[in-house]
Amino acid sequence: MPRATITVQRKLTILRDADERQLNNKESLKSIARSHGVQAVQIRNWRKQRDVLSLTRPRARSLHKGKPSTIKYLEDAVIGHAFEMRQIGVGITYNHLVIKACQLDEGFRAKTYEVQYQLIRRLCNSNCLVNRRRTHVSQEHPQEAIDRAEEWLSELRPILSAPNVLKEYIINMDQTPLPFSLASSTTLELEGEKTVTVRQTGNSKTRCTVSLTITADGGKLKPMIIFKGQRGGTIATRELAASQYRDNMVLSCQSNAWQDEENMNDWVDGVLVPHLQQHAAGSPVYLFLDQFAAHDTASFRTRMDSLGVTLKLIPGKCTWVLQPIDVGIGKPFKDRVRQKWFRWMINHAEADVDLPNASRDEIQQWVNDTWQELPEDIVRNSWKKSNLSWFV
Repeated sequence: MPRATITVQRKLTILRDADERQLNNKESLKSIARSHGVQAVQIRNWRKQRDVLSLTRPRARSLHKGKPSTIKYLEDAVIGHAFEMRQIGVGITYNHLVIKACQLDEGFRAKTYEVQYQLIRRLCNSNCLVNRRRTHVSQEHPQEAIDRAEEWLSELRPILSAPNVLKEYIINMDQTPLPFSLASSTTLELEGEKTVTVRQTGNSKTRCTVSLTITADGGKLKPMIIFKGQRGGTIATRELAASQYRDNMVLSCQSNAWQDEENMNDWVDGVLVPHLQQHAAGSPVYLFLDQFAAHDTASFRTRMDSLGVTLKLIPGKCTWVLQPIDVGIGKPFKDRVRQKWFRWMINHAEADVDLPNASRDEIQQWVNDTWQELPEDIVRNSWKKSNLSWFV
């Protein structure tokens, strides 16, 4: 029978259990050892090594570090470099450190790649550097975001409720990604079926970005769609320029179909400025945006100042309870677009082939029709989330 190895973490767990059972139940060490599948002498030895064990990596299986590294002379430079990169959030791998060591030492560079890799891996392990998967940033408790939102609104409500502030000039804009395929990953299927397939379109990851703008009186400004492409390319200059929906929405291109500083100016020229042309003199204009990078550039702030618009950024991590588009517009908008996609898909689906991709023209039609159909009541209510209304 092969000899089993036990991690430091399990050794410490066994020690804690042995201490508790001997103290409370007066149980013999042999009985405790037998229940854990180890020998009593092992527990005695671990007790002697308890202080060392508590300072050792939990997943380590031995207290002995083995032979010293043959590249110990590179440790300060290589491991120091690794820690410097991690402090600024840069991801590093063994291969990165192999390259660093090659730059530092000719002798190391002369070794084969396999030897270089193993030497760096052992050096990292001896310094408790192991491969880790990126973790998500921990989320704060929801009540903390709600408390900050209430504090922010308590300062804002008196400003928005002033007699000279008109609700049609209290504006919120936000972007939402819109896939060309809205196929669900779930489906109705017979209970007990082991294989459940859901057909996708030929390219299910194609998407665009839709920028939606609303006002506090229930108004809906022109939507904006950003497709993947070059600003001066064929899609932008020929296809979108000739679109039958170009009078109802702003159409733009960006290399990744994202909102950026350039197409933020397109939104200002095509959506915001036309709305402000009817603006009464002396009536302030407030534009509320989230803290997306393209919303807070120096050039964009300067543009807002020149238009007489007061730009206010919604506090970070509070958009889910504060931003009207997130609170009341995003889901009903996407639900209605999905219904249109599903009716279109049923008419175009054929057996044994991938579902067809929607065209840019069809995306424009669905966005245009959905935006026209969305009731004003939904828009008005999006500013009035329970206990977090924007108005007194």
